[in-house]
Amino acid sequence: MPKRPEQESFYEIHLNKQNEVMISLRAREEEPSSPVLLYDGGEHALLYRTPQSTVLLDFIHPDARQALFNAPSALIAETKNFKVVREYTAVCRQVKSLPLDGSGIKPLLDADTAKTIDERHLYE
Repeated sequence: MPKRPEQESFYEIHLNKQNEVMISLRAREEEPSSPVLLYDGGEHALLYRTPQSTVLLDFIHPDARQALFNAPSALIAETKNFKVVREYTAVCRQVKSLPLDGSGIKPLLDADTAKTIDERHLYE
């Protein structure tokens, strides 16, 4: 049975001129196997990397939501120490609602602390 989704603390969503989506996130130990990204157009998405490894992309920026919802696939780049260690394509599946218990989603920072974070130093 899959474990509870791992809440991703920091990720980036990029969109190129052809409206292709790329998501950059922290590398995991195991290789992905038939990755799928579930998205309902809201604040969160679920990346199923393997049957036992799911990553919760939480609090997706409103400007990225429409492009992500319309994407047939997303390039996933996993990084470690500022270097891409793995990249792969995840098929995007649009769903009516995510199979997710919202009570388990916790804000990673309070609003006041978030305002003081310098993103250039998140990976140090």
